[in-house]
Amino acid sequence: MTAAEQLKARFMRMVAISLAFAVAAIGCGVAHFVYGVGWAIWGFVVFLALGFATQIWFIRGLIRTNRGG
Repeated sequence: MTAAEQLKARFMRMVAISLAFAVAAIGCGVAHFVYGVGWAIWGFVVFLALGFATQIWFIRGLIRTNRGG
């Protein structure tokens, strides 16, 4: 597998995982802000943080690939 193919595969995984976390965060946000479910704000914050962590994972892998290791 070439470096470009590995990058594309890693990008697609990041997009899929970030999208799943975004959907979960939106669900928790709606539950909290529309329906008043108190604990859902924590799920909202956690899923947003996990989505950002997934993007950091992708960028870290990109930097590692550019360094050659």
